Amino acid sequence: MEPTLRAGEYFLVWSPPGTLARGDLVVFRYEDEDGLFHVLRRLAGLPGDTVAMRDGMVEVNGVPQPWPFQIIAPAARRSPLARPTDLYTWRLRVVPPDSVVLLSDTRDMVGWPDSRFLGFIPRGEIVGKATRTLKGRRLRE
Repeated sequence: MEPTLRAGEYFLVWSPPGTLARGDLVVFRYEDEDGLFHVLRRLAGLPGDTVAMRDGMVEVNGVPQPWPFQIIAPAARRSPLARPTDLYTWRLRVVPPDSVVLLSDTRDMVGWPDSRFLGFIPRGEIVGKATRTLKGRRLRE
């Protein structure tokens, strides 16, 4: 989740997450053949929102969002695992009821898993909201 969190930086998570808003950092449950994981991602879209991405910048309901992001390897725009053909630029998607769009602040393949790979995430899979680092730095202004 760099640049928002630095490698090795610890953060506090409130569970249950309470009221959620676009831009919040949330933890969701993700399970695959290797086990169950709790993954930190940015909440980019709520039910009914239209979400798109242009060169890594998220647009929600037609408005570019100020959330920090990074692209480590600009040439790594494509992944056979991703749902859009381009990881950094994709067209509008309307978020269905009871679902959200979660994105990594790292837009490359390193950002796996997020909604670019998994699709819409059921709201019930969100288990907490991250608010501060252990040193007290706020994760959202």
